[in-house]
Amino acid sequence: MIKGPQGWVFLEGFFVGSTQPFVYNITSPEQPMGYGIFMMNLLKRMNRRVLILCIATFILATAVSWGVFNAMPHLEDEQANLFQAKVFASGYVTVAEPPFAPQAFSIPFIVNKDGQLFGKYTPGYPLLLAIGTLINQAWLINSLAAMLTVLGAYLLGRDLFDQGTGLLAAALGAISPMFVMLSGTLLAHPSAMAALIFFAWMFVRARRSDEPKRLAFAIGAGASIGLALIIRPWTAIGIGTPFALLALIDLIRSRLKLLRVFVLMAIVFALIAAIYPLFNWAATGSPTTNTYQLYWPYDSIGFGPQVGRGDEGHTWEKAKINFDLDWPQFNEVIFGWPVIGAFGLSWLPIILGLVWRPFDKRAWALLIPPAMLIAAHLLYWARSGGLYGPRYYSEGLPFLWIVAAHGLIKFGSTKWPRRLIKVALPLLIMWSIVFSIEARFLQGFSLYDLDRHDTNIIASADIHHAIVFVATGYWTDYANLSWLNQPNLNSGDIIFAQDSGSVVDNVIAQQYPDRNVYYYDRKQDPPLVAGR
Repeated sequence: MIKGPQGWVFLEGFFVGSTQPFVYNITSPEQPMGYGIFMMNLLKRMNRRVLILCIATFILATAVSWGVFNAMPHLEDEQANLFQAKVFASGYVTVAEPPFAPQAFSIPFIVNKDGQLFGKYTPGYPLLLAIGTLINQAWLINSLAAMLTVLGAYLLGRDLFDQGTGLLAAALGAISPMFVMLSGTLLAHPSAMAALIFFAWMFVRARRSDEPKRLAFAIGAGASIGLALIIRPWTAIGIGTPFALLALIDLIRSRLKLLRVFVLMAIVFALIAAIYPLFNWAATGSPTTNTYQLYWPYDSIGFGPQVGRGDEGHTWEKAKINFDLDWPQFNEVIFGWPVIGAFGLSWLPIILGLVWRPFDKRAWALLIPPAMLIAAHLLYWARSGGLYGPRYYSEGLPFLWIVAAHGLIKFGSTKWPRRLIKVALPLLIMWSIVFSIEARFLQGFSLYDLDRHDTNIIASADIHHAIVFVATGYWTDYANLSWLNQPNLNSGDIIFAQDSGSVVDNVIAQQYPDRNVYYYDRKQDPPLVAGR
């Protein structure tokens, strides 16, 4: 077991498994041990376990990506993310629409402005996704982001409390249902989560007067929050605001002695954040364009008749309805533990972290970022609940994992509570795996009726340099294959177009006289037939 400043870490061999005593508190200035010696001891004692946990997280995220979601886009958001990633990977910001029958190639959330196509979302996540797209492994980005999120939770928990707290927080988070499910998608949340938790950790380190690499951490914090902003702007603002206020308080209390630290952080942040208006300028001609509104004019933040759907737009009453629908799901997906009445048992360790003695204001401070994130999304007209849980809240999860781990360690510092946790926690984890995670896996198979069935049929036919017209009753029928298209259609081996009738199909086919023509209808047998 590991002995921390709050007592013994329970679950010997289950999460921690160390037999060495650990008595150093990184936050205590009274400790005489030098930081370098301390880090060497950490490397010797804990890094192997952290590394194993990170690798396990990467494997699990990859398994979900391939085993549940077939490593392909499902939601409209994912379709747009992958499209824009391919555009970036080709060296461009936008791509010209097809000069003939562009409606036959349309997919959701792709903006067409002045004959140029691009995804409606901010550029941060597609830029990251482009790296995976270059090697035809787009799934890799979120698997890496999941691993980094778990590492970031460990680092922040370790530096605020102790390494036992950090490791337990990382372990609890690695099997959080919403985190597990999102890690297998092509959505932006996992990357934003990793950027924000690393920002929080580096911000904490940059504030410390005894930190020898203070400016390096300031640079890292600025880069991380800048990256988060260009991935998910409103989320970064929600979580970043309390840190900005804390920086202002630090400046006042230190009589501007920390000015160099926070100015450097702000400069690096601004340099990264500048990618956002530069993308808007290149894509739309204006750095201030809201690209969301180019697809849906009502898609913005706030209240009023011009925001959200309906004549009255987004109202406080609608915001409350969204919250009332999302909050019960959030109660479950933090850790996947049972909900009894309206109370999710996942909140028990979090409450313990806040109120169980000894009282620690840092635990309460960790509650502020997720609370601000939830409050910020009251101003957004759309709700986020569904298969993954309320994913707009997801970037607040790592902060809650740390508070929960802190609570369990404090509560388990005496004999009988420790025995209770050793029995209850494995049972709760098993409950989460069977009734929350596995249940979501089953729902995730063929989400939106999208899977690799059609892709495999095309692959097994071994056709090349062809154009395939896809029978489409709903956008998902076409999306099942259209995600394989290249943004510049002619550069792809196979071009997939919607079957729009013989007149339109012939117009398109005439643009590619050297390509073989096929028709695909998944409702027929065989689904793929040749023809012109």
